[in-house]
Amino acid sequence: MQMHRMRKTPLVFVPGVFGSRGDMIIPGTGRWSFGAAGAIYDPFVRQLEQLGYERNISLFIAFYDWRQPLPNAAQTFLVHTIQEAKRKTGARHVNLLGHSMGGLVSRAYVQSDYYQDDVNQLIVLCSPNAGSPANYAYWTGATLEHHSEAPVNVVSLYMDRYLSYLTQISPLNRVEAIHMYFPSLLDCVPSQDYGNYVIVNASDSKRFVPYQTLGVQNLFLDALNRDQDILKRRNIEVTLIAGMGHNTIQYLQENHCPLTFVWNAGPVWDTVNSDAGDGNVMMKSVFTLEGDQHVIEAGHIEALFISVPLLKKKLT
Repeated sequence: MQMHRMRKTPLVFVPGVFGSRGDMIIPGTGRWSFGAAGAIYDPFVRQLEQLGYERNISLFIAFYDWRQPLPNAAQTFLVHTIQEAKRKTGARHVNLLGHSMGGLVSRAYVQSDYYQDDVNQLIVLCSPNAGSPANYAYWTGATLEHHSEAPVNVVSLYMDRYLSYLTQISPLNRVEAIHMYFPSLLDCVPSQDYGNYVIVNASDSKRFVPYQTLGVQNLFLDALNRDQDILKRRNIEVTLIAGMGHNTIQYLQENHCPLTFVWNAGPVWDTVNSDAGDGNVMMKSVFTLEGDQHVIEAGHIEALFISVPLLKKKLT
């Protein structure tokens, strides 16, 4: 195998949920690719190539099974891609760029006990470092009420279609199928650092359900966020990019389900939204992780392209 030695630190890009497709995920779809998400990620990769990267020479895509628990995805897939990048380039270190769920997969590696001291920079782009309320609803089998004034959300459309697909291929009920075939969703529900986010009716008022009393908690992100200082000890430069100005779910509010279902992590229907996010992830969730923080006025997908000038400064 030819080794390409170069000055530029190799870049490993880790896409978000639904950004990897192959036989392992959907039989008959062939080798790893972006799949339908290529409509988003292929143009972004071309933008990275304009910064001087060459795919499979100095730019490597870390495809992974996004259904798996994220620590498993990191150890099984991301580690392999990092090793490939180092082997092909002769470099001792790489830079990681993670979009959305890809940022959490990246953190699962660099904060792990099997970390190989081989990452210089971690760039986290629109990643829910404190989780996302929508994922709580998905995990508990709820159907979110879509507001007519809210714009079409590509990630939500993919999610709805995939969850519908799971119920069609599995004899299990909706919640059992999600828990069996899509366990990574649990790693993306809100963590303690997100704060209370479930609102229930109590007599003539509404109140938040304390995080500690919810039947669903994010032990994965709780642990990562408690130990985030390890990134400083490992001398990893962290950059955080968050989008804002787009209607984003901030809280979940009881609507069509009994209170007992909420307390047992059952379906929650209505949403309380804010424009302090990118349409999928609240800014405060991205910035739960400490680092060099940047806010751009962009949606969850648009942020990829608007962030390119900043990426150029950070990576070249």
